[in-house]
Amino acid sequence: MYDMSLGSSNFKIVRGMLQGELLDFLGHYCYHRANSKASRFDPQVPYTPALYDDPALRNLLHYFHDDMIKYTGVKLEPTYSYMRVYKNGDVLRKHTDRDACEYSVSITMKREHNDIIWPLCLETDRVHKVYLEEGDALIYKGVDNSHWRDKFEGKRLAQVFLHYVSVE
Repeated sequence: MYDMSLGSSNFKIVRGMLQGELLDFLGHYCYHRANSKASRFDPQVPYTPALYDDPALRNLLHYFHDDMIKYTGVKLEPTYSYMRVYKNGDVLRKHTDRDACEYSVSITMKREHNDIIWPLCLETDRVHKVYLEEGDALIYKGVDNSHWRDKFEGKRLAQVFLHYVSVE
């Protein structure tokens, strides 16, 4: 992992933020939980399974807490985790996040082997298309920067979002 703050760009890409057996386990876990009775449909992406603050995924907030302070250069407090398993045809409309998502991390947990990498679009001083492999993360200021995803052409993609707020 790199040790750099977000700087003026308001975002940072961290390749391999989550790796190895933990990534493999949690990727399969996301797929399983999306198919369970615990998942709910998310109005932001209709008919797509999502989980708010799942206990296993919530622990990732604490697992990455120190790293997030290093990356952002800000004292942070975790707020909540969120997981969504996208399906073919899904679109995430352009939006900014609520205050509880001041600093966000979007981690690709699992994608189908032959699927193309689906970019997450982020608008800062210009539009950035961010391509995340499994385990890669985008750290960004979700309340300040619009972000979205165009139509998903793949089969299935598990994404986890970790949210933090500044306590300074």
